[in-house]
Amino acid sequence: MRGAQTVSLAVLVLVLAGCGDESPEVKTQSGVTGRVRLGPQCPVENADNPCEDLPAAHVDVTLSEQVLGDTDGPGKVVARGTTNADGAYNIVVAPGDYVITADAGMSCDLMDAHVTDGAFAQVDIACDTGIR
Repeated sequence: MRGAQTVSLAVLVLVLAGCGDESPEVKTQSGVTGRVRLGPQCPVENADNPCEDLPAAHVDVTLSEQVLGDTDGPGKVVARGTTNADGAYNIVVAPGDYVITADAGMSCDLMDAHVTDGAFAQVDIACDTGIR
């Protein structure tokens, strides 16, 4: 009886070991992560009266292909996401070069993102409120 249990356990280990690399759940993910901030928040700012940018909560973030020869020009949209209450976002995409922006305030910067295999590029996006 003990020999049958050992053989069964060995077969089970081999079956489970053979399944590991084929499962899509274990593939390493890559993408872009960061925060979207809105500023300025005050018309006048000085050392005695600082006025920090605020998180852009629940805004759309767009990731587009980077157009060859135009490092700031967005091409075809490949992914979208939404920021959380703290202005943070996380978008899973394949490795490559992208342009990322958000839809908040009057306008948001176009930011370059270089995504490598198995890593998330950190890209924070600044958006202008128009306050002067």
